[in-house]
Amino acid sequence: MPAKTEAQRRNTANKELAAISRKLHIGIPVKEIADILKKHEFDPVAMDGIYTGHTGKMNEQCGKRTWIFLSWYKMPNSGKYEVTTYVS
Repeated sequence: MPAKTEAQRRNTANKELAAISRKLHIGIPVKEIADILKKHEFDPVAMDGIYTGHTGKMNEQCGKRTWIFLSWYKMPNSGKYEVTTYVS
């Protein structure tokens, strides 16, 4: 079976990343996202960093032609985070 192309790996990774974006989180799920990147042969080191603040975003290269995007917003009442993440 031939190896998946980078575009195919992005598509399958985005399906898993979309599930993260559909729910609220107690904290920013950096390890979960890094695990998905690694599973689909992208560089999980792109997720290394310090994530602070009630709102923020990051965009880092994680493949030859692939970038990871992450944004977060801390809900004022519940204290949970709304997270949007995908690769493109």
